[in-house]
Order: sequence, then structure tokens, then C-alpha cells
Amino acid sequence: MLIVHGIAGMLLPVVIGMLVDKVVAPSAAGVGFASVTGPLVWWGLALVGVYLVVNLSYRFGGRLGWFGVQRSQFELSQAVLSRVLDPRGMVGAARAPGGLLAVATGDVHRACLVLYVTVYPPGEIVGLLTAAVILFAIHPWLGLGVVVALPIVVVLMQLAAIPLRRRSIREQAGLADAAAVAADLVAGYRVIRGINAQATAAGRYRTVSREALRGTLAAQFARAGFDGISTATAQLFAAAVVVAAAILAFTGQLTIGQLVTVAGVAVSLIGPLDGLVGTLGTFWAISQASARRVLDLLSEPANPAGLGEHTGDTTQRVGTAEDLLRVDRLALPDGSLLNTTVSSGEFVVIDLPQAGQRLLTDVLSAQAVPVTGQVLLDGVAVEAWDPTTLRERVLAVPHTSGLFAGTVLENARATGDKPLDEAIARTALRVAALTETELPSGYDATRVGDGGRELSGGQRQRIALARAITADPDLLVLTDPTSSVDAVTEQHIAAALRTHRVGRTTIVLTSSPAFRAVADRLIAPYEGGEPS
Repeated sequence: MLIVHGIAGMLLPVVIGMLVDKVVAPSAAGVGFASVTGPLVWWGLALVGVYLVVNLSYRFGGRLGWFGVQRSQFELSQAVLSRVLDPRGMVGAARAPGGLLAVATGDVHRACLVLYVTVYPPGEIVGLLTAAVILFAIHPWLGLGVVVALPIVVVLMQLAAIPLRRRSIREQAGLADAAAVAADLVAGYRVIRGINAQATAAGRYRTVSREALRGTLAAQFARAGFDGISTATAQLFAAAVVVAAAILAFTGQLTIGQLVTVAGVAVSLIGPLDGLVGTLGTFWAISQASARRVLDLLSEPANPAGLGEHTGDTTQRVGTAEDLLRVDRLALPDGSLLNTTVSSGEFVVIDLPQAGQRLLTDVLSAQAVPVTGQVLLDGVAVEAWDPTTLRERVLAVPHTSGLFAGTVLENARATGDKPLDEAIARTALRVAALTETELPSGYDATRVGDGGRELSGGQRQRIALARAITADPDLLVLTDPTSSVDAVTEQHIAAALRTHRVGRTTIVLTSSPAFRAVADRLIAPYEGGEPS
């Protein structure tokens, strides 16, 4: 439709020129109205028809093109989100949430701008070729001049766009960094305020923001200069065509109608020429840096810990399955080793340093592969399990768990694709020692706020614990689940959790005396040799 628009836009001056030659010029020469009535009607209708084609083809063609870009943006954002949320994870260090957010939103939007290059330039190119044919039909020298000059102008303008592309790449990188830092600072503001690091955080963001501002100003300056040069070049090119046509008209080689046609075509050249250069130069430059970041994320290899395919088939089992979980000489970051077994239905406490807790939970949640030693679930190495199946059986809760915006009850029920039974969630909240009377509006109406900011640290921790209890996995692994509550509440939680999880396997990574008191066994790492 935009190609039709480009052709019709160049035919519009032709129809106007024919009206001048067939109607206006004869009338000015004294021909009677009856003699020009037929041409007036036919060429008048042609003018209206061509105008309608110009208007409707651009309106609907541009709308469809815009829809295509929006649809592609949606599809690409879904692909990025699928990669970010892939159970297999990503290799290397964890990416900052703000950086992932910047790629999934701003970079995806800018990368899809490149599709405008496939929407508008074809119509503009056909329009320019149509103009060259029209001018050649009016006078060969005009057509040849346009055919020779147009490629030169386009190439020169593309060369002029090179600095814009370079500055746009720096601009987009700076904006992405600033957005990522801002998102991460907002997400962690409670912690930042707790350690009184507001000034340091603000200084870090100010530095990144100023770098982004300098990059943006440089890119905008380059873009403004490029736009000005491209517009001026297109207008000068059109003016040169009109001057050449005027010279030919004064020498009698063109009629007045042909001069009007050439002038109209020359003016019509400005839009396609400026649009062609501007689209290729601006959109292409803006999209390239963002497209590179999107592609880097999409091509990120999966975490080796998430490449397993075992789904519980006993024929794939390696070794014995006498115990639900077996930890075989797992090397911890502090140099000690963990060597133990946990049977189905046991409630055990494993006393590990913080780095060791993090390593064990990462291994059990398919985020890390042991460097030395191995961890087996049902006799199969954890990394050999399909990550989705593994997480259905094992819930390894980190020390700091995020809450969702919503009510306390909604957070406790949010343990899968669909909210779990309300009665189960209420029971879990009571096991976690969070009563309705403690909350201003009970479980149903007390809203936790974004990230739980409306609640105290102890309340947030107990809601996260209740959510894990509601999930009721085969193996529940908790990391210091009561570090933010008082000793009396901690004892109540430990006893209630022990009773509630009877028949289900529970591992608590903690040094808390309350949990030690109710545990079936206490497990600790050892330094070399064999444990006593």
C-alpha cells in the first residue's frame, strides 16, 4: 500500500500538469468553455481519484506497518521474557534485574524500529523511480539527471549518518546502564537505607546518569545536524530540478503544464528522499545497539545446572535410592566438606556458614553444579534432573524472598501456576506464627505493598515462610527462616513447622537453637577425613 502511495504521489503533479495544459492554457488562449468541459471533467475526476489513492493508501499502509512493528515488539518481548524466565537459567553470574528490565522493554522497542526500514523505504524508492520515469518522459535530460544524482545523494547522506550511528550506540548503552542502575537502586532501597548508604547509592546513580546525559546530548546533536543536512539536501536537489525545468521551459522545450508537472514532482521528491535517508540513517542507527543487546541475551547459553532431562524414571537412576537426598563430599566455599544423607520424612538441621548455605540452595534449585562432590536426589545427580521436575519436588527457599504486590493471603497462596487452596494458606500462616490480629486488616485485606514495604521485616519473613509451607513440596529447604523474629516466636515456629511437616522431608539451614531442639538430627560439615 505504501508503494501504491509512492506511485500515486508522483502521479498527482502529472494530473495537475494535464489540467493546466488541457484546461487552463486553452481557456487562457480564448477557447470556449464547451471545448474544455470534457477534459475538465475527466482530469478533475482523475485528480480526485489520485488524491484519494494517495490519502487512503498512506493512511492504511502506515497503520498496517505500525501494527506490524508493534506486533513484532510484542513477539520479541515475549521471546526475551521466555529466555529470562527459562527454568534452565543462564550461564555465568546472575544478571541485575534492572539490566534485564531495560533489555525487555527499552531495547526491545528500539530494536523493532528497524522494521520501519522494511515498511517505508520500498514505497519511497518506488516513488523516486516513478519520478525519474515521469521526468524522463517529459524531457530525457531531466530523467537522466535525476537517475544519476539520486544514488549519489543517498550514498553521501548514508556516509553522513555514520557519526550518528556511533553516537546512538553510545547513547543507548548509557541509557540502558542508567535504567538498570535506577531499577536496582529502587528495588534495594530498603537495604540501602538500612546501612545508611543513600549518599553512596545516589552518587553512583548520578555518575551513570550524567554519562547517559552526555551521550544523549551528543546523539541528539548529531541527529539534529543529520536531519538538517538531509532536509536541506533534499530541498536543494528539488530546487535544482525546478531550475533545470525552468531553463528548458524558457527555451521552448517544455510547455507550461509540463513545467508545473516538473515543479510538482520536484517538490514531491523532497518527502521520499528525506524519508528514505532519514529512515535508513536514524532508525537503523537507533536500533543496532539495542538489537545487539537483545541478541546477546537471547543467545546466552543455559546454565549447566539446568540441562538435565531426568523426570523421575527409575531406569535412569544412578546409584542407590535408599535415601531421598545424598550429599557426597560436597566442597563448601570455606574448604570444609559436607557428607550426609537425608531420608524421606526426616526433619534435619544443617549448620553451615552463609556461603555454604547459598551453595547448597543453588545446587538444589538447579542454579549451580558442584565443583567437587555431588548431590543426589533419589539416587540421581541433581544436575541430571529436568529443572522443572526438580523444582516440583524440591523447594529451596533463599534467605531473602521477595513478596508480590497484593494481600497477605494472596502472597501465601502464590505458590504455582494457580493460587492454592485458601484454607491451606491460612493454616500455613498460622504455622508461621502470623496471626490475623497482628495485621491491620487481617489476611484478606492487609496489603503488603511492593516488595512488602508496608510490613515489618519479621512479617515479611513469615509470609515468605508460609508461602513455602503452602507449596508442600517433597523436600523443603529453608535458609535461616526466622532470623528476623524474636526468640519466643522462633520457638513457636520451629515446633509448629516440625509438627506440620510430619511425613514430609524438611531441611533447615540454620544454627538456631530452637530448630536444633526439634530436629531429628543435626548435621555439620567437617574438615578433611571422615565425619565422626
